[in-house]
Amino acid sequence: MNLDWEFIMESLPLYGDAMWLTVKLALIAIALSLVLGLVFSLVLFYKVKGLRSIILAYIELSRNTPLLVQLFFLYYGLPKVGIHMSEFQCAVVGMTFLGGSYMTEAFRSGIEAVGRTQLESGLSIGLSKVQLARYVILPQALAISIPSLGANAIFLLKETSIVGAIA
Repeated sequence: MNLDWEFIMESLPLYGDAMWLTVKLALIAIALSLVLGLVFSLVLFYKVKGLRSIILAYIELSRNTPLLVQLFFLYYGLPKVGIHMSEFQCAVVGMTFLGGSYMTEAFRSGIEAVGRTQLESGLSIGLSKVQLARYVILPQALAISIPSLGANAIFLLKETSIVGAIA
């Protein structure tokens, strides 16, 4: 049995295009997930009353439903209520929805690992809540969170394979 080299050579550009689409989708979803995760973890840390329960519900919903179900809802369900998105937009929203919850938990665990004495010391020298987050909490929390953030980024890269089910 001989390989059809002509077919293989004709198909190679398609693999290149697919690779760049995967990388583009993953990078956008990871970047948006990091921003979403950081903001949501700070809201959870500072215990903002109305938003805290909404974010906790979002995390539970996102982490406990498969990405494929979320993508089907976005791609096939939202047009029923008048919201239309392209396949790429749907993929970015779905992966950001999923990744944001994982990134929130990664940042939250890093923030909670910062010692209480660090927080009290920052407050005792007169730092505001924003300054405390910027100069004391986030540098330490980021260093602690890097391994889980990296694992979540790899997870999102692997999840791009599921996006093909909607297009």
